[in-house]
Amino acid sequence: MTIWIVTTGNSDVILKHDKNWGSLYSEVRYDLECTEFASLTQKDPYNKEAGYTVPARVLGLVYGNKLDKYGSDLEFPLLDTYCKSFLHNNIKPERIIILLTDQSEIFHQDQLLYEKCPYWQDTCTLRPLLEWYLKEKFDCKLEFLHLKPKNADKDIENANKGIDNWNETLSLVEEAFCKLDSNPLKPVYVSHQAGTPAISSAVQFVSLGRFQKVKFLVSNEYFDENYQQKSKSEAIESSNYRRGMQIQKAKQLIIGGLPGAALKILEDIERIDKTAIANLEKIVDFFNLHSPLTDSSEDFAIPQATQRIVDALDLIGFFFNQRNYLQGITLLAAAQETFLKVAILSQVALINETVIVNGSSQKVSDLLEWIPRGLFLKQSLSYQSIDDKKVILQKSKFPVERFRFNTDKDFDITNKNFALIAWLNNIDKAFVKWPLLLRYFDSYRNTEDDLRNQLMHNLRGVEDREVVDYLLGDKNHQASDVMSAYVNHVKQPFLNAINYFKLGYKREKLNKTLQEIAESLI
Repeated sequence: MTIWIVTTGNSDVILKHDKNWGSLYSEVRYDLECTEFASLTQKDPYNKEAGYTVPARVLGLVYGNKLDKYGSDLEFPLLDTYCKSFLHNNIKPERIIILLTDQSEIFHQDQLLYEKCPYWQDTCTLRPLLEWYLKEKFDCKLEFLHLKPKNADKDIENANKGIDNWNETLSLVEEAFCKLDSNPLKPVYVSHQAGTPAISSAVQFVSLGRFQKVKFLVSNEYFDENYQQKSKSEAIESSNYRRGMQIQKAKQLIIGGLPGAALKILEDIERIDKTAIANLEKIVDFFNLHSPLTDSSEDFAIPQATQRIVDALDLIGFFFNQRNYLQGITLLAAAQETFLKVAILSQVALINETVIVNGSSQKVSDLLEWIPRGLFLKQSLSYQSIDDKKVILQKSKFPVERFRFNTDKDFDITNKNFALIAWLNNIDKAFVKWPLLLRYFDSYRNTEDDLRNQLMHNLRGVEDREVVDYLLGDKNHQASDVMSAYVNHVKQPFLNAINYFKLGYKREKLNKTLQEIAESLI
C-alpha cells in the first residue's frame, strides 16, 4: 500500500481569473466576520495569466458548493506538479492523507475582523475543493487530518501559539499521525512544501520517525527555453535524512553517558566509520567495566582492579548526574569493597614476614588469595591448625585479637566488610577515611538508614536528600546537591586514598572521550 501525505497551504488553490469572483463572493460576504476580501490579489502583478490568490478559508467558503458549475475557475499548481510525477512514474497511491489547518479556537472574535488574521489563511474549508480535484486524478481513499490548536480561554496573548509556533505544531502533527492506521514498512510519499515552515518541518520530522520507507516529493521551479516558468517534481529518498537524525540521536546518547543505547541505534545505519564504531564499542565495555582484551584471570590483579575502581568512580558520577541512584549507589558500594581488598593486598605484599608451611618457608603475602567469592587464606591452608592460620593472619597485620577463631569457618571473617576496614586500619592508621567508608563498614550501623540496603533488597524509591545523607554519612548537614556531595565528600577522598597507597592507574577525562567519540560519527 502506497501512501501519499500532503500538506496544504494558503496558496495551493488559486483562481485562474476573476470573472466570477465578484458575484460568488457577494453571496457569502456578509456571513463572514471580515468583509474585506472583495478585491483579489494577482499572483504576479506583471502577468494576469498567473492567476489570483485568495485567503484559503474564504476561497473554500465561496467555492465549496459551486464546484459543478465553477470548478474550472480553480487551479492547483503544486498538486498538479505532484500528480504529474505520480502518473509519469506509474505510481498509484492507495491512500492520500491531506493535512488541513483550523485555528478557529485560538483567536478572539475581535481578531477575526482583520483580514490579516492567520485565521483566514486556514485550509480547512478547502476540503471539498481538494476532494473534487484529487478524485479526478486518482481512484483511492482520501483522508483528512485537521491540525487544530486549542486555547480554551482564547487569550489574545496566546494567540500566536497557532500553526506558526514550532512546538505547538510539532505536537499537533504527532497527535494527528498517531491516529493513522498504517503499516510503517509500506512506502510513503510526503509532500511537505506547502503550508508554514513549522508544519513542513514537523511533517518531515514525524514522518521519518514513524515510517521506514519515506520519500519526500518536492517541486522545483525552473525556466524553459522560452523563459516560461515551469515546475517539476522530484522524489528524494529519506535515507540521508533518517541517517542524519539517527546519528544526532546517537551523539546525544553518547555525550549523556548512554553509549550502549547509541550503539544499538547505529546498528542499521550505513557508512559509519569502522574506527568510530570500534571506539564506541570500547566505551560500552568501559561502562560495563569489561576489558575484553584482558584475561579474566587478571581481574583480581591489583593494577587491573585499581583501574576498574577509578573507572567506576567516573561512571558513578554519570549515574548520579542522571539521577540513576540505584546504579550509582550499587556501584559505589562495590568500588569501596574492591578498594579495601586492593589496598590490603598491596600493603601486605610489602610485608617480609614468613611462616613455615609443609616444611618450607613462605611469605605471608603469598598465602592470601582474592577469588570471586572474596579475600581469604588460600584453600591449601585448610588442613593447617587454627593457631597456625592465626599466626599467618597476625603476620599479615590482620587484627586477630579483635575476633574469635574457634572453628575453620570463623576464618571467613577476612572477607567481612567491617573486618576489611579494621584490617586496613591496622596496617596503616594514618590513611584518611571518608564518612561513607566508615559508615558503610560499620557492623553496628542502623540498617534502616542504609540506603544501599533499601535499594538492593527492598526496591525502595529514593529522593535526592536521602542520597546526600547517605553519601555524607550524616543527616546533620546543609548540603542539598547530590553531585557536590559525591565529588567533594566521596570521590576526591577516595582518589586521595588510592594515591596514598600508591596504587597505579591511568586517568582519562571521560567527558572529553565521550565528546570525541560522538564527534567522530559523521
